[in-house]
Amino acid sequence: MNKIQLVYHDKESSRGGESPFDKVITAIVRNEDVSIVCPYIGMKYFERIIKLANYWRLITDVEEWICSHNKKERQKIKNFISEKSSSIHHYRDIHAKVVIGNSKAFIGSSNLTEKGITERVEMGVFIEEKELVVELQNWFRDLWDKSESINTQALDEYILSISSLPSYNEIYNTIGGLPSKSTSIKAKLVDDVGTSVQNIIKNYKESHQRLVTCIKKLAPNRKWINDYFDLAKDLIEFTSLKSNDPRLVMSITKRGRIPITINQRYVLNPEYNGKIGLIMPLDYEMEDYTKDGVVQIDDGYFFRNKIREALWVVFERKNRIEFSDSLKSYWKQAVMTELERSKISGFKRFHEPIVYEAIMNISYRKRLLDEIFYDNV
Repeated sequence: MNKIQLVYHDKESSRGGESPFDKVITAIVRNEDVSIVCPYIGMKYFERIIKLANYWRLITDVEEWICSHNKKERQKIKNFISEKSSSIHHYRDIHAKVVIGNSKAFIGSSNLTEKGITERVEMGVFIEEKELVVELQNWFRDLWDKSESINTQALDEYILSISSLPSYNEIYNTIGGLPSKSTSIKAKLVDDVGTSVQNIIKNYKESHQRLVTCIKKLAPNRKWINDYFDLAKDLIEFTSLKSNDPRLVMSITKRGRIPITINQRYVLNPEYNGKIGLIMPLDYEMEDYTKDGVVQIDDGYFFRNKIREALWVVFERKNRIEFSDSLKSYWKQAVMTELERSKISGFKRFHEPIVYEAIMNISYRKRLLDEIFYDNV
């Protein structure tokens, strides 16, 4: 087998097929410790690939990264860098685009943005030659040691200093670009977790049908259940749980619900009539109940040795599932506490991987909801 392959858009990907760049990048990062070098990054695409990795580190030119985006996106990038500062090093003038896994690597011209991966004429090299991968790992390690995390205060000051400057895209959208007769590229990303929607339905045919039946009974509308999946996705992302984690259980119950359990306790559960239950810490404030739409505090949950350890709070959310940042902060606090209580759930045998797919795989979720809410497609 050829251990070095060129990566570029062929006729198929140029006309809407899967991007060969996305194929090799997702193959490298999946369940791997991955090292990434790139100055120009789209948050949506970057978050898409790092969620597949076991562990990741990034070296980037933070100045170039921020300047290439509009003001709203700059704030998102700043928040991301601040939150993940230990995993991100700033290296001024770095321009390489490299993704390095344990046994595979990619070097190319494409930025880690959806446009760079799916719409630009790019060229890259996919490497499975052990010696070259090791050399790239050493190269990355040397750059990492020569750089450091960005200071949060310095980052705030930098963003403030460029606040009046537009991004390249804003300039382009305002005045346009130079005329060109070149052929355009229009590829698509590989399915979110590398599994086609058809294969998901085929592999989990019975579970898929039960999930369809459950959502038809449970959800008042498409937006409501999509909001639920988004909230569950938020949970998966801040806990970093994978579907096969022994602490995580996503079930389809006989009563027609799709709760999420961590270890032995519910942490999120959609209920009938536009209600949703969340685990909350004991210090969740009583005065917030009316404002937050609380309809029930269940006294039968979360005791150990007759001592209450958490609250089970049911909220009314008839048309949309939306919560304030402060309320979600309480919820996340309680979830993380449950995550630390044990290393395995006694209910893992009830886990349904199809629910995880509906939460994390946007392509499958769309297909699922299109099937259920076909009148609204």
